[in-house]
Amino acid sequence: MYRNAYYNYKSKSIFLRTWNTEGDRIDLEIPYQPYLYVESDAIKDGVSIFNTSLRKIDFEDSYKRKEFMEKSGHKHRFFYSLPPDQQFLIDSYFHKIDDKSFSQFPLKIFNIDIETKCNKYSNKHIVQLKSNGERTFTSTVENLLSYDNAEHLVYDEECKEWIKINGSCYLKQTFPNPDIAQYPILLITVHDSISDTYHTWGEGEYTPKLKNSVYHKCDSEVDLLSGFLDFMRDDYPDIITGWNIVGFDIPYLVNRIKSVISEGAMLKISPVGRIYSTRTNNGFGKFFEKWTILGLCVLDYMMLYKTFSREKRESYNLNYIGEVELGKGKLEINATNLSLLAYSDWENFVDYNIQDVNLVVELEDKLKYLQIARLMSYQGCSNFEQALGKVKLVEGAIAIQAKKQGFIIPTFEPNIDGALLGGYVREAVTGLQEAIVSFDANSLYPNTIITLNISPETKVGKIINHPDFNNPEDVVELVLVNRKVHKIPVKKLKQFLTLEKMSLSKANILYSQKNKGVIPQLVDDMYAKRVDAKNRGKVLSKIKKKNAEEKAEEFYLDILQYTIKIFLNSIYGVFANNYCIFADIDAARSITETGQWVVQEAGNLGDKFAKENYDIEKSIIVYGDTDSGYFTIAPILKKLGVNLLDSESNITNEAMKVVNDLDEYLNRNINELAKEQLYTLDSRYVFKREVIADSGTFLMKKNYILHINDEEGKKVDKFKYVGVKVAKSTISKTIKTGIKKVVEVALTTKDEKKTNDAYKQVYEEFKNLNIDEMAFRTAVHNLDKFAKTSSLQKFESGSPVHVKASIAYNILLKQLKIDDKYEGIASEQKIKWFYVKKNPYNLNGIAYTGKYPTEFKLQVDIDTMFVKLMAQELERVYECIGWRIPDLKNEVETNLMDLFSL
Repeated sequence: MYRNAYYNYKSKSIFLRTWNTEGDRIDLEIPYQPYLYVESDAIKDGVSIFNTSLRKIDFEDSYKRKEFMEKSGHKHRFFYSLPPDQQFLIDSYFHKIDDKSFSQFPLKIFNIDIETKCNKYSNKHIVQLKSNGERTFTSTVENLLSYDNAEHLVYDEECKEWIKINGSCYLKQTFPNPDIAQYPILLITVHDSISDTYHTWGEGEYTPKLKNSVYHKCDSEVDLLSGFLDFMRDDYPDIITGWNIVGFDIPYLVNRIKSVISEGAMLKISPVGRIYSTRTNNGFGKFFEKWTILGLCVLDYMMLYKTFSREKRESYNLNYIGEVELGKGKLEINATNLSLLAYSDWENFVDYNIQDVNLVVELEDKLKYLQIARLMSYQGCSNFEQALGKVKLVEGAIAIQAKKQGFIIPTFEPNIDGALLGGYVREAVTGLQEAIVSFDANSLYPNTIITLNISPETKVGKIINHPDFNNPEDVVELVLVNRKVHKIPVKKLKQFLTLEKMSLSKANILYSQKNKGVIPQLVDDMYAKRVDAKNRGKVLSKIKKKNAEEKAEEFYLDILQYTIKIFLNSIYGVFANNYCIFADIDAARSITETGQWVVQEAGNLGDKFAKENYDIEKSIIVYGDTDSGYFTIAPILKKLGVNLLDSESNITNEAMKVVNDLDEYLNRNINELAKEQLYTLDSRYVFKREVIADSGTFLMKKNYILHINDEEGKKVDKFKYVGVKVAKSTISKTIKTGIKKVVEVALTTKDEKKTNDAYKQVYEEFKNLNIDEMAFRTAVHNLDKFAKTSSLQKFESGSPVHVKASIAYNILLKQLKIDDKYEGIASEQKIKWFYVKKNPYNLNGIAYTGKYPTEFKLQVDIDTMFVKLMAQELERVYECIGWRIPDLKNEVETNLMDLFSL
């Protein structure tokens, strides 16, 4: 078992963090020589997965190994040249990772959150400027906020930024930049998982409110940072976590310690005295410094949540996730600017900091994502960070599987040239659909790997032309892996595939099935482990009164099966990843294109089922996604004269028989087709029935709504929204509720008049909403770029409407002299905004952050907001069903049919 492994090329050793047999945390330094294998006829130190003899070569250090590989050029194919730390871990622990005791001892986890000043000044003072732009301060300044055209630019050496100057005073909002760390750190809170204690360092007076909270009062920022470093060094953690710590807290801490104390002090964050940074994209086109602390693991809990959550969330803000998962969010405070709270209410400021840490601690107590990351990392004998990247983890797992089978993996240059198709998405049949049944292809990509026996050593060759497989005499041009080209008729190719036990993917790649490949065997073994864990968990779940050991075992088994599920879904990615030693575009294409074929054929089989059994000519497939198909059995039920639901909304026996028959037909025939067309000897395709819905509407690809009555055999009554606004984060919960109300009346009643009545009622309710409920939610990007030459009279060309609204907000704060009352908006910040009625400023919209400034005296354009937020989305639903959306501007509508019915 291990906590971390770091290879030190200078000392030529592995720094191993582990436990002794008694469970005590220990650190060891073990001399280690990296090695690799090359093919050799004369010496047999090992056997490759290609069944070739290998010679082992040891090296003094990793640089000597790298130098050997670079000088060798294409003279050798290299095997097992893994990173030294992972190579050491695999050799030491590969035979132990499946033992439950391997993860029996708890990790020491530090959950961290910091608070900083938003700028270097205090509140409500002004700056005086000399005419030449040289600054003289009458006092200190809190908020510097201006987006007027600047007459001068002054470079602030301390803040490391350009400041705009216009007239005799200026204001500019500034926020902490973690790569510069220009402002003091006011607070650091750490939760230690081993002692279950919160430690907080700060300069103000504070009385802890939690029994397990310790407050360290500091004399200065240097004292604060030094106290935190001493705490770290007393017993280094195994994992540092927190919400968005990779993007903010860690780089800010590192850079602040370096600038305030010294570079030597900065290095003390690492138990081996080594840290380094790499430029990383934040996903919005901007780069930041990502820090790696050698000897321990930094795992951002926000990234863990995005990676492991069983559901997608509309927002990944900590406050929102806390509300969703725990029923509570951040501490409510009456301040728009946290740095102001530090001056006005220090106790509340510290409580806020501790609560942020506590939320992540409670999330881990519930979700156990750090434990999942640990178990996943053990599968590949890698350090814990690899659970997020997955490449090194999967490479390690494949190396371990090969080692168990007595083989050694290749690590030479992969095949990554060529285009890759994505998953199959069938065009949606629009309209109001009834009696919908969906089937999911269970683990489609992993099962395709097994079905085709896809692995580096099983690949035989590929067909490079486009023969007509229905014409026996058409010629196939086959290129083998040794690059030899053979031209043979289709008839002989089919005989060859059968006699030589070859599979043929839908990307026209051939794989041998004479021996099971290392990767298919790994997938199969993982499946067996997951099935075993799920079965054992089911047995324990039936025990009504469990003892502590049984509860712990049930929990462990659930975490294990879910970990394996995530791992299995990660294996396909290695074939398409340029940074993976197993990258092979032919394998990746074989998986995706064969997966496409499976899903398409499932739709065709559904239609054949309806035709063969009920003589129904019209297609019953209404939609198909990457690994699923949606069918309407309404025509079948109509022909049988039966209903989908009984009076108590249960699926009728007659309807369930149709569903079960379709299930059996799909699964039997898809595997028969796989044997015929893929020449597989081990077809693993399984379609699992997911939901039965009495109604639904498919708007377009990836956009649909279902009213579900049965989910995996359990009675339910719920709606599923995919791709429509109620699944997005740009609108409030109140707006989503209004959209849902109209849609759900439409789907449950299938009555246009009742739906129209609901629509009009929602409009009347909408008119009475407050600004916060009505406003759009979004983030504002590139604000500085658009603000440079913008004014209330003229905005920079190309400015998006929400950016204009943000710029206008900042300018109005200054003009109305309320910038000390409300926080300004900065780039990358989350905002709310809305369209406004005609006004003296000729603005279309206005944005705000926390509380909307009533001093603006701008009125919401209710009709425009209703159209943008609700009417446009609902109109899509109306049009899809075939109805006409009500014209609310003409309240008196006359329906001639209603008149004649009087």
